[in-house]
Amino acid sequence: MERGVTVRFSPVDAFARPSLTGRTRLITLVLIAAVVVSSFLGRYDAEIVGFRVRVEQVVPLVLAGWMLIHPALRPAFVRALRHPVPLVYLTFVAWNVVTTLVFSPSLTWSASILVWLVIDLLLLVSMMTLADGAELAGRIGRLSVAPWALVGFAAYVVANLTRGQIAFGTDFDYLYEVYVARVTAIEANIYASILIFWTLLAITRRGIGRWEIAAIAVSVPIGLVASQTRTAVFSLVLGLAVFGLFTVFSLRSSWRERVRRIAPALVLIGTLVITYGIVAALGGTEPADRTLPATASPSASVSAPPTGTTPSPSPTREPDPTNPEQQNKIGDVDFQGGTIGFRLEVAGLAAQEMKGVNLWFGNGTNTFGLRHEQPGTPGVSGHIIMLPVQVLYDGGIVGLGLLIALFVAVFVCVPRPRKPVAAGLLASYLLSATLTSMFWFAITWILLAVLLRPLTEDERDLDLA
Repeated sequence: MERGVTVRFSPVDAFARPSLTGRTRLITLVLIAAVVVSSFLGRYDAEIVGFRVRVEQVVPLVLAGWMLIHPALRPAFVRALRHPVPLVYLTFVAWNVVTTLVFSPSLTWSASILVWLVIDLLLLVSMMTLADGAELAGRIGRLSVAPWALVGFAAYVVANLTRGQIAFGTDFDYLYEVYVARVTAIEANIYASILIFWTLLAITRRGIGRWEIAAIAVSVPIGLVASQTRTAVFSLVLGLAVFGLFTVFSLRSSWRERVRRIAPALVLIGTLVITYGIVAALGGTEPADRTLPATASPSASVSAPPTGTTPSPSPTREPDPTNPEQQNKIGDVDFQGGTIGFRLEVAGLAAQEMKGVNLWFGNGTNTFGLRHEQPGTPGVSGHIIMLPVQVLYDGGIVGLGLLIALFVAVFVCVPRPRKPVAAGLLASYLLSATLTSMFWFAITWILLAVLLRPLTEDERDLDLA
């Protein structure tokens, strides 16, 4: 028989430590582990009543359902819902419902994302219900860094050496004529985002060992090479730099101790600079054609619509990963074409409806594709892959203000010794989400719960030391 829930923290802190039987505890932790594992499996989905439903959306619902029906877990779940971060996010979701009801020309079209937002809310609350669960999620994520990077690099090498004869875990990028790693993620940008976020949490934690530092410093740069994702490189360097600066100027210890605290991050920055310096130097120098043929599938670096409602047309030409000039994606920063030009064109289209009342209150969730085609891909519904622009378009200035309030609430509620880590991770996340569509995926809400979790005894001991 279960005993009553005992909580070490005030109600607004969530992360209870209830007294559970061994069986209940085991089932709960297995479900939490399954949620974390499913966040790596964005590639896999099935059609249910006309919507594409991903594995990473179903597993969190099972966890939330388990917590809501279990009498020993339900009070802790409700308590976690009253935490400031879930409350702000709940307000954001509610605002999306309101603006959709008022402005969306298709409630069915908008519902696909609204349901996803609700699933994200349940996932966040579930991960904040138990302190042990958030700690387990953090451990699984940190252990995934080197394997996730190495598997991606192996898939990338094999696919390009065999010219696509063996292409498992990769997509072909028609803009740059190269196979890019995605492993089991939906696309290369999401694969790289998962990698850099868990890397930031792993490399910045106190007490990390030398062998783990070495493994991360070697595997992560080549994993990012495999993704061919410039956004991830910039995001990771930004996150590490913000973490380092925040640590140096916020700690009151000696300069030697401050440098020691950020030394693992400096090692990783060094290996990143060396790796990408070599890749950029070896890449082709001749200008390449970055115009995407209308009959080709979009680049793997251009995120697909979250719902997958309209498939891209099939390519009419075979992949040809043999042109060295076109494979220098890392060194290509072109504002007139490629993925950067694509984003600017999408933002320009979105600005057409950001006027008057719609600028303040939005156009309804996920409605851009109802009004615009995908640039360069006739017949395919458009989508905005830049988080600030998308939220401004969907929910207006009010919606964007709620999104900003969410990130502010996260930073304010993070335990003080973990704030340098939070500053780096949030800076990295905001840059990545501005250039990709990864806000909606499960990894986001798992990361927030891991950041917000209470300090463990080991962390307190290291902080005192």
